[in-house]
Amino acid sequence: MTISFCLSSHLNLIFNKEKVKDVLLFIKNDHNYYMNRPENKILQFYTAQGNKVVLCYLTYICSTVLAFLMISTISLVTDLIVPSNHSKEISLPVIADYGVDTQQYFYYVFICICITVFIIGVVIFTTYSAYMLYVQHACALFAIVSYQLRTMHILDTSSLINLKDRHLLEKYKNVELSQEEKEKIFRKLLLCIKEHKNAIRYSNLLESLFTKFILTQIFFHIICLSIGGVGIVLNLGNTDEITRFGSLALVQVIHIFILCLPGQRLLNHSEEVYVATCEIVWYMLPKKFHNLYMFLIARTMIFSKITAFKIAVMSMETFLAVKISYCNSLDNRKSIRNFIIIYIFRLFKPQ
Repeated sequence: MTISFCLSSHLNLIFNKEKVKDVLLFIKNDHNYYMNRPENKILQFYTAQGNKVVLCYLTYICSTVLAFLMISTISLVTDLIVPSNHSKEISLPVIADYGVDTQQYFYYVFICICITVFIIGVVIFTTYSAYMLYVQHACALFAIVSYQLRTMHILDTSSLINLKDRHLLEKYKNVELSQEEKEKIFRKLLLCIKEHKNAIRYSNLLESLFTKFILTQIFFHIICLSIGGVGIVLNLGNTDEITRFGSLALVQVIHIFILCLPGQRLLNHSEEVYVATCEIVWYMLPKKFHNLYMFLIARTMIFSKITAFKIAVMSMETFLAVKISYCNSLDNRKSIRNFIIIYIFRLFKPQ
């Protein structure tokens, strides 16, 4: 199951290498475009924020891998500290048929497991961190468009304007503008439309890159989550087994959350563009351009999103649907077949 999980992640990047290249070129061109503009501060802020998220995720992956591998070495450390005359059976992190005597060749098998787990951790980290960073850049693009729309009536844009300063924004709204200044505002509106179109193109590229990957990952996470839930229910009196299966279920929930959270943030930032569009001082625009403004409002009402192959939208609503169905299934002590049916029904219901 884990090998299939990692293989699907790796194959997604291999078969979509052209799209990955396009995404990276998009990011590079955007950074070059905003390099000498005030909006570059917004872009850098989101970049730094994304780096912090990836660093936290790296810490989580490393701690999880180390904890997983160190569980089986606790008995070895205990024997070194407090020697015992009785030989104890040493358990491996992964229970499987290795074709050899695991007690006799414990260290050889354990080293192979460590290498395998390390490779799996690297594949998972690179794939999920790329997903989070790419979506973070899309959020930055929509944030820039929102900023430009809210400050459209301010002609002095040599420095970044504090959007929290409502007094400043209202001050510029009450200024009488000449026809030439209104034309400048209109040109800024055209620029916003162009950059909004660029953000939408980038979001659509992300959607096409990750949509099949997300569907596959959600499927494997649901299977593993179901196995963990059944294991917990069947071993309620066994603390060790509950810990093992509970950890498995917790890891799946965390990764489903990681898949859903960037999608929710993209939805929020896309919706913020619509809110910013509604706050435009449209009465400052020449009347002949009001139709263009209405088209802009209509387009911003269509939010960009990340989906699992057009079946489920990656959002906190989807995450809560999985979580609630999981808790309900545990309470009812259903079989693994019913687990999977409930999850798929809740997750992939029409949006």
